[in-house]
Amino acid sequence: MNIEVFLSGWNLGEEDVKDRTVVVIDVLRACSTIVTALDNGARAVVPVMDMAEAGKIASNLDQRSYLLGGERDGIKIEGYHLGNSPLEYTEDVVKDRTVIMNTTNGTVALAHARAAEHLIVGCFLNASRVIDFVREAGLDTVIICAGWRNRVSLEDTLCAGLFLYELWEGVEPETVSDTAHIAFTQYANDREDLQSALRRCNHARWLTQNGYGQDVEYSIQSDAIPVLPYYDDSRLILKESVVQTSP
Repeated sequence: MNIEVFLSGWNLGEEDVKDRTVVVIDVLRACSTIVTALDNGARAVVPVMDMAEAGKIASNLDQRSYLLGGERDGIKIEGYHLGNSPLEYTEDVVKDRTVIMNTTNGTVALAHARAAEHLIVGCFLNASRVIDFVREAGLDTVIICAGWRNRVSLEDTLCAGLFLYELWEGVEPETVSDTAHIAFTQYANDREDLQSALRRCNHARWLTQNGYGQDVEYSIQSDAIPVLPYYDDSRLILKESVVQTSP
């Protein structure tokens, strides 16, 4: 199994993801929010590129059946039901509803990866489920860090490094891409005090300074929510078990 890492999700092409397992990471906060929403009973999460796509999808649904959630530049979109804080997506709010989600980075990366053979959502909250799925799928894999406006974000890079570290059992293969080496090495360097490293990330500091410190603390928990969002028929749903492949 070859594993490639993209440190930003803005410049992907279909050829980068086709016939592969793709893991999209946006720790702060889209992927943590998606994991939380589905764990709390949302029927599905529909990731979209922009407000126009969100509005088009919503116009074809019963108003009682969906919620619009998302942000631009970290701030809740005006007129939306919810922002991008995972703590908003409680069971009493999202249960049996479809969440149409539109964020600056995470849902854009997901949209660019739609041609994947398997497309899943990963973060610290569900790390072990992601790693198990990738192992059992057995396909070449692409890990996409959503980043921030085409820039690298340390929290996503560290999460990618965690996935690599576990998949490679702590030993980097002799031949890997530069980006995979960067992610693996950064995680190996910071793993002994990972949460401190995550709290120092630029976006974590920005969120904390703007009143979202609880989102940061929530999102950097490891394996707190063992569920796997899986992309199927234009929406993310819970995958009950890892994929079974033929011999």
